[in-house]
Amino acid sequence: MPTQGRTVEPIQTTLEQGVPLSEVTFVVVDLETTGGSPADSRITEVGAVKLRGGERLGAFETLVNPGVAIPRHITHLTGIDDRTVAHAPPIEWVLPGFAEFARGCVFVAHNARFDFTFLNVAFQRLDYEPLPAPPVCTARLARRIVWPDVPNVRLQTLAQYFRTAVRPSHRALPDAEACAEVLHGLLGLGGHLGIRTLGELHDAVRARGRPHYGKIRLADHLPSSAGVYLFRDRDGAVLYVGKSKDLRSRVKSYFYGDGRKKIDALLAEIAAVEGIACGSELESLVLEARLIREHEPKYNRRGKTWRRYAYLKIDPAEAFPRVKVVREPTGEGGFLGPFPTSSHARLAKEALEEAFPIRRCTKAMRASTRFAPCALAEMGRCLAPCDGGADPERYGELVRSLLSSLSRPGGLLEALEGRMRTLADQERFEEAALARDRLCALAEALERSRHDRWLLSAGELRFRDATGAPLRIRDGALARSETDPTDRARDHGLVRSPPPRERADEVATLRAWVARHPIRLEHADVPPAEPVDGGARLHHLLAQLHSRERDGGERGRGD
Repeated sequence: MPTQGRTVEPIQTTLEQGVPLSEVTFVVVDLETTGGSPADSRITEVGAVKLRGGERLGAFETLVNPGVAIPRHITHLTGIDDRTVAHAPPIEWVLPGFAEFARGCVFVAHNARFDFTFLNVAFQRLDYEPLPAPPVCTARLARRIVWPDVPNVRLQTLAQYFRTAVRPSHRALPDAEACAEVLHGLLGLGGHLGIRTLGELHDAVRARGRPHYGKIRLADHLPSSAGVYLFRDRDGAVLYVGKSKDLRSRVKSYFYGDGRKKIDALLAEIAAVEGIACGSELESLVLEARLIREHEPKYNRRGKTWRRYAYLKIDPAEAFPRVKVVREPTGEGGFLGPFPTSSHARLAKEALEEAFPIRRCTKAMRASTRFAPCALAEMGRCLAPCDGGADPERYGELVRSLLSSLSRPGGLLEALEGRMRTLADQERFEEAALARDRLCALAEALERSRHDRWLLSAGELRFRDATGAPLRIRDGALARSETDPTDRARDHGLVRSPPPRERADEVATLRAWVARHPIRLEHADVPPAEPVDGGARLHHLLAQLHSRERDGGERGRGD
């Protein structure tokens, strides 16, 4: 029958995931049953031990009359037969007492799903509230903490490993007492792995990453605050850079198990974890972009993507300038970009060449250079300075018109959109699709250029975000602090648009954040200004193009 220890006031731990384990009350349970299925088998014995902080607070023990015959193999295993339970109370009498004994406690058992499911099926059959999930399984916990030292995590093996005073005997209370001692030993070892709260215990039980779980202790020193984390290998090289609102929790989550091969390979190489606290989401985003650019971690997808960025350049200093695809926005001239790849840059280049009869040949030309014109000249799609058809002054007017259209693109966009629609009306769909792609690449670059010019050319900008927190941007870079070595805002090389490739991701982070969040501008060294012409046209055109892309993708998935 039930035996009770001294009375304590258990804490409700179901939702209190941050409660230290020393303050959690556990009820460690073991059942004997007539079989393995709770649907057609019944409980024959219940044993439970209540403990907190390693101290035993009470015990619950009773035989149960199952109301059915006990199979011989069960009697052989447990020693419980029909005569043993003939005068025992039925489960209907036992459950109310057990429910009170276990109230407010965290359920623990070895292979907990078996005992937890059996009891909850019995509770539901009698219209009682089920035990709160999740249970703590000492078998699963042992696989995280003592593997591979104890590859066999049976209760008998673990009891021997921890030298418990009570050894399992296939009877409910002795098995529960042995399991309680095993739990105490596991929690003692788990503390060295950073398992110190109820939430961390549940995460450890759910964890799948057994081979690397021991490395979870690398996160012990991290704060539970927002910031950026760096995974390093044994030589100190940065393997991965990430951000999180809770550094400690996010880093630990990697070691709870991830089925992706890439993550498993990353975990195998990690030897140290570094955390850098940040004061805001934007600061975390910017610092992440800076560190990825600086270290180029091999497990960050965008670690080297900046090397693929490209720009369009038009150099008015040339006698007969053309639109060039270049890798860096260096030297004098007009630039547009960065584009994510050179192929995107070429699409935008072809859009400009479709709208303006600028030369496309790559041969170097002086004012006096002459050679035979190409077919484009005969078609009227090039001014043909190669055969003297246009002198430098007339050709210069064309170039100035093209450069002007990049800041006031209303007429340019209208002409290109009209060309796309004409091709579609003529059922020249492949040409229309190519015209659409060219227009989209150009329009996206023009929109980015407008935002970047505003961020990069205003000197120092001071904002306040929606929470009232101050933000300061100097020359297109977020100013974190005067002493922070990662603060590149003091490098005044970034005072022009577009940004160089190595700074493009950071500027893109700022651009995206400002677009998503309400801010209040309090100061600007140079008042922000933007030509009105083309702004609304650009916005509506991009909305239409992106809408068509989404609709086309959905139709494609439905076919």
